[in-house]
Amino acid sequence: MLVAAFALAACDPVFVFAGGELSGTERSLPADWGFTRDFHTIQLETRPSDPYSVNVWGVAVNRHFYVASDGGESRWARAIEAEPRVRLRIGDDIYRLAAKRAEDPRELEDVIDAYIEKYGGDRERSFVRDAWVYRLGSR
Repeated sequence: MLVAAFALAACDPVFVFAGGELSGTERSLPADWGFTRDFHTIQLETRPSDPYSVNVWGVAVNRHFYVASDGGESRWARAIEAEPRVRLRIGDDIYRLAAKRAEDPRELEDVIDAYIEKYGGDRERSFVRDAWVYRLGSR
């Protein structure tokens, strides 16, 4: 069983094991990310030249989609800092996107609210407060 999990991790991320290039059907950028509230975990692929993918949480705010990392401790966030092109898989659909660090305080407050609404927790202890938050948009 464990061997099967490692074999799968070579492509798609499995639980806490990172993966490589994501599989799925590439789609055009949606006009509205509202459908994502039905997906608790999504997959994010970084490093296009040597794909590295992980399971992450993400939220829609207005017309944008956001992911948050625990800062420089995250391998995928460091990869985005070096190369902002990413691919996002939601269900079986894949979106080619560019990640841009969100730093506007009002925007970040909205992202914190969206994370709390979707995943629970409270404002003062939200991991997003100290996270590196990325707005995903068109390339």
